[in-house]
Amino acid sequence: MRYFCTIVEQGQISRAARALNMAQPPLSQRLRELEDEFGYPLFTREGRALHITDAGQLFYQRARDILRAVDEARDDVIRVAAQSGPALRIGLSPTCKSFWIAHYQALVSVFPDHLIGLVVGDSSYLEHLLQIGKLDVALMQPPLHAENFVSHRIATCRSVAVSRKGMLPARLRSLSLKELARHPLLLLRRSVGIGSYERLLQAFHEAGLSANVALYCSDVDVLLELLEQGLAAIAVVPESEAGANDFEVRPIDVDLPDYHLAAVFGKANDELIGRVLGCWQNDARTGWTG
Repeated sequence: MRYFCTIVEQGQISRAARALNMAQPPLSQRLRELEDEFGYPLFTREGRALHITDAGQLFYQRARDILRAVDEARDDVIRVAAQSGPALRIGLSPTCKSFWIAHYQALVSVFPDHLIGLVVGDSSYLEHLLQIGKLDVALMQPPLHAENFVSHRIATCRSVAVSRKGMLPARLRSLSLKELARHPLLLLRRSVGIGSYERLLQAFHEAGLSANVALYCSDVDVLLELLEQGLAAIAVVPESEAGANDFEVRPIDVDLPDYHLAAVFGKANDELIGRVLGCWQNDARTGWTG
């Protein structure tokens, strides 16, 4: 199958033979044997060029799926064989990094014999990995379809406005919608579902104001990095993620939903859930509240 797929992708047997580092006659023979086995031509031939038939295209798609599964199985076997102990596979939303860092040592103490792996991604991607069994738990916003998971809310965090020092008058203790409308905005937005981004734009609309959105992004670090690079803008982010840099942080006079942090499991496992929740208790240093 790998030989056949290479022929399809190279378009000529001679090029496929070079890609496979083998002589052309044996490769041609293998293709003839494959066509004889099926009893149908997989290619039509015009000189040296090959054009795949409908039957050949179907076989190529199925063969690619099989080869991909074989490669993934091989990688999984190698990964498991290389581990010195059981793995704990954790997903992390970018909006929860400060909480994760503050509780990392506690997690290690609870799982001393585990190899801890971390995947950082937005909540919709982490939900997918949980569903297909690639993660044991994710630290993220509550899933959109809670019925598909075992979810435990841990803490909440409000949205704040972050700007470079000296950009805004010191007299401004908090920012109204009218003040926010005067500046370019850097906003967090989920790739799927309704969140603070949509609620903030709705608030602008209801107040008869226009939001100057310079960028929306699912990664808070990207927004804060732009401020560090000197961009004269205001980032609206979770308060927990705003304190690690030398910025001015102000409350927002807008009724936005809090960010909710949850430990989300793909399936019920009382022992794992109990141990994880035991070390992910709220800590005032993180900016999250219970």
